[in-house]
Amino acid sequence: MSTVLVDQRPSGVEPAAAPVLESAGIPTTPARIQPGGCVRLVSLLSAIALIPMIIAHVIGASVVNPFTDPISWYAFVPGGAALIMIGGSILALLGALITIRMYQGGLAAGPLPAIMMAIFCAAMIMVGVVHTVPDAALQHVRAVTETHGAMIGATIHRISAGAAFAVLPVVGLLITRSISRPRTGLPRLLRRAAYLLAVLVGVFLSIHLPLAFAGSGIAAFGFLERAGFVVMIGYLFLLARVIDCESPGPPAIRR
Repeated sequence: MSTVLVDQRPSGVEPAAAPVLESAGIPTTPARIQPGGCVRLVSLLSAIALIPMIIAHVIGASVVNPFTDPISWYAFVPGGAALIMIGGSILALLGALITIRMYQGGLAAGPLPAIMMAIFCAAMIMVGVVHTVPDAALQHVRAVTETHGAMIGATIHRISAGAAFAVLPVVGLLITRSISRPRTGLPRLLRRAAYLLAVLVGVFLSIHLPLAFAGSGIAAFGFLERAGFVVMIGYLFLLARVIDCESPGPPAIRR
């Protein structure tokens, strides 16, 4: 009777080769990818930021058309300015915390990612501080200097909103460049999303800003603006997912 010998060792890397591969930084066991703190952070703060926006939409439902009017017009309904400021400040805080996680996870180095995210955070605060002015409100402005001030504020608001969207693709590409051995397909997805977002932002701003400065605008601007913020939150979720799944950890301290 012949005896069949079966190797009971698990398939994969030979035990003798494991230390060599691990010393070279090559994992010998499949990585267990689970949603981490950054995804939970985006989920929590984006949900909190949504609450004042919903309240503003309810309060201003009778005077602001969400399909044609920008979100900043809610600043001219009772309590609307404070609600917009709260929402923008929460998104600014979210941007700052994502920046910290990027550096802690070893996916960001040098000042450029921090500068880009600082622009995003400052822009989120500015869109809550200054607003575009409805035509009806401009008719009640008495002094010419106040009218000019209102128009300057509207310009700052538009530039800030555009800057917030424009820097996000740069941050995504900087993160993907820092990942030399991706564990998942998320870096590739983030790279594609960054290029797509850059194209969409470029096309939108090239159409909207000239019309806005000329005193006109896109007919469905309100809808596009709200859809844009949904895209922004989705992009932040993707950033957070990449940070959670691809972070090798903080750089080792040289002794």
